[in-house]
Amino acid sequence: MKENLSLPGRRPWRLVVLALAVWMGMSGAAFAQDDTAPETSYEIWPETDLWLRLSPAWRLSMFVPLTQNIETKYREGNLILQADYGWGRTKSLIKRRMLDEDRAREMKIFLARGGYNHGQSLDDKGASYLENMLFFEFHVRNPLKGRILLSHRFRADFRWLGEDRTFSTRYRYRLMVEKEFLWGRASIVPYVNVEPFYDSRYDYVNRVRYIGGATVAWTSYFAIETNLTYQHDSKSSVTNLYALNVILHIFF
Repeated sequence: MKENLSLPGRRPWRLVVLALAVWMGMSGAAFAQDDTAPETSYEIWPETDLWLRLSPAWRLSMFVPLTQNIETKYREGNLILQADYGWGRTKSLIKRRMLDEDRAREMKIFLARGGYNHGQSLDDKGASYLENMLFFEFHVRNPLKGRILLSHRFRADFRWLGEDRTFSTRYRYRLMVEKEFLWGRASIVPYVNVEPFYDSRYDYVNRVRYIGGATVAWTSYFAIETNLTYQHDSKSSVTNLYALNVILHIFF
């Protein structure tokens, strides 16, 4: 039986064109506002993610990402706690393993997520960097022809920075394309995404992040994800950041 991968009454290519137009405009704003001397940094981002599915709709997770600068050895750590709720169906039921799923299951078109993030510099006990953040996300997943999945993520960050807990907000939009390939019992999901950041401290889009990578899962309990990140930030002391991210996903 042939699967219908399009949403009823929609033309997915129009969404793609619209999303790309928005991204290009926001990315251009970020580069145009660059008023700092270009600096480049190379980092490694190891991470462990724990996932606990409570029901077909509800899921809890905990992320423990680390950051280390290759040249200076400067390190940061984060602890992220979050909860997801997914809902909505396509016209035809689609079961597949997605980038952040533990096993093939019916796809939920919409997903809402909320969570808390604590981050700090590790070697000086938060003197260089200290952050507490609440965040909320809304995901829209659009299955396209050829088993390609187009995803939109809208995210709001509410941040308290430094020991004086200075409050600011940040708004992010991520456009991602991914496709699953099956090789025996293994699932391979390559993906690319782009994400501009609007920061209330500067009142414009100061950061754009580009990521390309893949997730490989061979059991229902483990998956390995690796990607390369390029980040341009016009207000950071590091204007150009290149990072290798390696993530171990553990599912319960």
